[in-house]
Amino acid sequence: MSAVLDGFRSVIGAENCVDSCSRDGCDVDLTDVPADHVIVDADKAFPAHRRKGRRCDFILFMDRGGRPLLAAPIELKSGRGGASRVAEQLQGGADFAACFDSRQSADCVPVLIHSKRLHSTERGKLNREKIAFRGHSLTIRTARCGRPRNLADALSE
Repeated sequence: MSAVLDGFRSVIGAENCVDSCSRDGCDVDLTDVPADHVIVDADKAFPAHRRKGRRCDFILFMDRGGRPLLAAPIELKSGRGGASRVAEQLQGGADFAACFDSRQSADCVPVLIHSKRLHSTERGKLNREKIAFRGHSLTIRTARCGRPRNLADALSE
């Protein structure tokens, strides 16, 4: 693991990190996600760091070898979520991620992984909701639960 990610794991707390990010019947496939990553369980890390407000399920920090670090807030929905609520949860994850990169050089990719097909109206609402990260306005990427390479594909779009 890179020194940067070791530092994150140490500051965030190893007890707040997990090896996978699946929950409540929504499976995330980590195939082709670089092995040099840390997955933070936001349900553990937010209280441990006294963070309040909405939060996503997980935050992936990934070293991309010479490129800026990648922070990916990940929200899992096995049912209907509502675009505004999903955006609030992902925004909480992006804000948390921004606190831990002192170099101010990370990229952010917010990801919703969902089990039910997104209706075109819901997809349109999601596309209009933006996640703010260090002066950038980011579109929420989506992937389906249980699909092969779902996370890698969402991160590479």
